[in-house]
Parts: sequence; structure tokens; C-alpha cells
Amino acid sequence: MEISRHSFIFGLSYALDIAGRNNLSHSKSTAYLSILIAREIGISEDLGLGVYYAALLHDIGVSDEYVFGIPPGTDMKKHCVIGEEILKKLPFSDEIHAYVLYHHEFCNGSGPFGLSEAAIPKGAQIICFASAFDDYFGKANRYNRDLFLKIREWLGRVSPLFSKDIIDAFHRLIEREYFLLDYFSHETKFALSSKVIVSDSLFYGSGDIKQISQCFADIIDQRSPFTFNHSTGIAGLARTVAAHLGYDEETQDKMYIAGLLHDLGKLYVLTGILHKNGALTPEERFEINKHTYFTRRILEQIEGFEDIVDLAANHHEKLDGTGYPYKLDEGHLGELERVMAICDVYQALTEERPYREKMHLKKVWEIIDGMAENRHLDKLLTEKFRQIIA
Repeated sequence: MEISRHSFIFGLSYALDIAGRNNLSHSKSTAYLSILIAREIGISEDLGLGVYYAALLHDIGVSDEYVFGIPPGTDMKKHCVIGEEILKKLPFSDEIHAYVLYHHEFCNGSGPFGLSEAAIPKGAQIICFASAFDDYFGKANRYNRDLFLKIREWLGRVSPLFSKDIIDAFHRLIEREYFLLDYFSHETKFALSSKVIVSDSLFYGSGDIKQISQCFADIIDQRSPFTFNHSTGIAGLARTVAAHLGYDEETQDKMYIAGLLHDLGKLYVLTGILHKNGALTPEERFEINKHTYFTRRILEQIEGFEDIVDLAANHHEKLDGTGYPYKLDEGHLGELERVMAICDVYQALTEERPYREKMHLKKVWEIIDGMAENRHLDKLLTEKFRQIIA
């Protein structure tokens, strides 16, 4: 199993954007601006590629306080440090770690680390500028001359915060009509990679794919102490069951990766809903049911993940067609998708939650058997599952 590094990182960056909710192309837009600025100031393609990937992942240290509006006095340093710590676990260079760590540093020394001018890696300076621009203008509805003039006025205001070469490069770029037309085009907002030709011949094998997927699983699960290791638990169950059912090693790997990423769309859901101590209201249930849709939206952007998309995103569909979000029935759900649904239910029932303690196995199986009788789960596969994990 091999996946293009560019396709994989580009797709997963959308998970960070849906966490932001208000701007669903922030990572892509920041990366688009960053690499073109890097090229404009003469940075080599190799270094520019690092800036591009760091820009796609610059918000990987995301948490609710940053996602839903940064209040005055918030410790921005924590956000940056968490991002660097996560990236250090992944197959990225030290330069990318540094770009993410210092992506909120301003050249006048007013950033969270107090660095200034040349002490800030140039890639971090570029990402800081690009992110600030997208935060300010990314939600503009219509690009016209008035907006163009506002951009020029904004550049004058913020110029003390950024190096002269970055400000000058951006001035040159905005004078080329295509640059901002591409940026503000709603048709291309989710496909900005097609506007920038990135030369990257590196492909990730199963090991790197699992390592990065584990990282994103941890980001999801650690949003609540009650879902810690939920995705990892499902991944292990899914792989074990697939092996016992006679599937080959590659398919087992796909089940494991799908298990790690099945709840990726929960980054869209407020943590207050995810670990509410009590029953969900209809409005809260409506919100949490969106997560499988966003899991699909994220994973569909990764070329080579076609099999994994259905395995990950269909875990709340039911054989009788009453699941969500597509109301698929047994005629549209394969064996491994049915296995993933069983793994998800079993793992959830055997975990402690804010509104209940961990269930005894007798009660767990009573619920699973009831779901099988009601054709919410596959009855034959639940029996095989019981035998396998026993």
C-alpha cells in the first residue's frame, strides 16, 4: 500500500480546517499563499515544499480555545508547542517542526516566544503572514476593487510585523491579477492545490500511513478523557477480525487505518457535546450525527484511500437502512463495513463514559444481540466477532 505524501497531507489538512468551522479552507489557503510567497522571494523548491507542508499542518496543535475564537490573553505559545510536539512524532524534517513552532512570531518581537527578525525561521515568517492574511480576508464574499484597496491598506498597517522581503513579495503578487482571483474564487477554494504545481515524488508506505493516522486518531480521542484510545481500540479490533476472517495483510492494514480515522469528522463537533454528562438533546444529536459525513469528506480527498473511505465513514449505517448519514441498507454495505460497525459499538459500550461506568460484558452482549435482532448489525458477523475476541 502506497499513498502520495502530497495527497495524504493535503487531505488530512482538511480535518484541521473543519475543526475551525468558520473557514473551511484555511490550511489550503495558507499553503497556497505560503508557497507562492516563498517562490517569489527566491526560496528553493525543496525548502519551499517544507514551507508548503508546514502551512498545511500549521494548526495541528488545534484545541477548542483556538478553534472557536482566541480570547485576549490566551497562551498562543501552548498552541505552537503542541503542534511541534505532534509533528516530532511524524516523518517530517526539523525545519517543518520549527516552522510550526514559530508560526505566530512577528518580526518586531511581539509574538509568543519574543523572537524577532532573523531569529525566526523564514518559513515560519511566511506562514505567519499567510495565516494572518487568510484570517482577515478568507471569509470575504466578493472580490472587487474595494477589497483590493483594503488589502493594500492592510499591508501598510501590518508591515511592521513582517520582514520587508515578504511584504514586497506580496505586493508584487497582488499586482498579478490571477493571484487574488484564484484565492478568492469560491469554485477553487477547496482545490487550491491544482493552482500550485508541487513537485513531490515521495510516497508513504503502510508504516508511515499508520504512524500519521495514529497521530490524527490521538488528536480526536484526546479531546475528551472518556474517548482516549477509542480509535486505537477500534483499529485493533478491526484488524484482528479481518485477519480471522481470512483477509490478506493489505486489507488488514486498511481496516486498521480506517479504524484510526473513522471519527476524524468529530473534529467538527463541539467538545461540550462529545463528553456531555447526560443524554443528548435532539439538537446535540443532530450535530454529532454530522461527523461521519465530514469523515468521508476528509478521506475522499486522499488519492488511494478509496477502499478506506467506506470502511471508515459507514460505521453508523445499519442493515435496515435507518443509520446515517446516507441511510444505506444491507445491499449497499460490504462485510468489512459491517465488521467496522460492530467494532465501533463494542468499543463504545466497553468504555467508560461521562454518563455511565464501563458496562459488564453480559450487558454489552445483550445490547449487541438486540441490535443484531433489529437488523442494525449483522447477526452472523456478531457471532463470529464474539468468538474471535473471546
